[in-house]
Amino acid sequence: MPSGILAAVEHDTPALFDQIAPRYDTANWLMTAGLWGAWRAAFARHAPIAAGSRVLDVGCGTGELSLLLARLGAGEVVGVDLSEGMLAFGRAKVARSPHAGRIHLQRGDATALPFPDASFDAAASAFVMRNVPDLDRALSEMARVVRPGGHVVVMELSHPPSRLVRGLFTPFFRVMPPIVGRLTQGAGGSAAYAWLPESLARFPDADAMAAKVTAAGLEQVRFVRLTAGIVCIHIGRRPLPRQEPLY
Repeated sequence: MPSGILAAVEHDTPALFDQIAPRYDTANWLMTAGLWGAWRAAFARHAPIAAGSRVLDVGCGTGELSLLLARLGAGEVVGVDLSEGMLAFGRAKVARSPHAGRIHLQRGDATALPFPDASFDAAASAFVMRNVPDLDRALSEMARVVRPGGHVVVMELSHPPSRLVRGLFTPFFRVMPPIVGRLTQGAGGSAAYAWLPESLARFPDADAMAAKVTAAGLEQVRFVRLTAGIVCIHIGRRPLPRQEPLY
């Protein structure tokens, strides 16, 4: 989807995304039927990104979310991804933007982030968490590197609560990725995208995901459903230190 995919699933993920990087943004636009623009606008409305803040983009891929975070006013954006091919395209895209001086993309693993505790004001990801091998570990890592009072924001595909919407979306998402992969990547593209429906099938629904965000050590956890629940934005805050009474 519109961000890079980080860490290995049961697939050779870095090599897979190195392969599809050249047409990745085009494929994502087609698979979302152009809805990425609306989801990006919703992220901008709901994500608590303060002006001048230092923000981590987990699974930055081709830099789409990193650029959005910079446009929202982040003073510094650090993006991490396992795919060097994705990072190469992301760096080229960032270099052409007016935000090049504020964005740095580097290799890194969502389940073992290479940063000290409390080193960011916020951490964000877009369409990445379905694909990490250990979702709980990745969420805990995002919470760890955010300072007390800072936020973690996760935008991801979800399971629509409406049976009618699920009945329409599930077969669409099962059929569309391989078709788009073949159109954008050639003969090998169909196989490259065929695993995407499986990644959603085993991903928790919105309420279960909220429970996982809470279990990662975050508080004030909330979520916003987009496009009838096809996508959800989950937001949580790292707790402030508990104040001891003065008497």
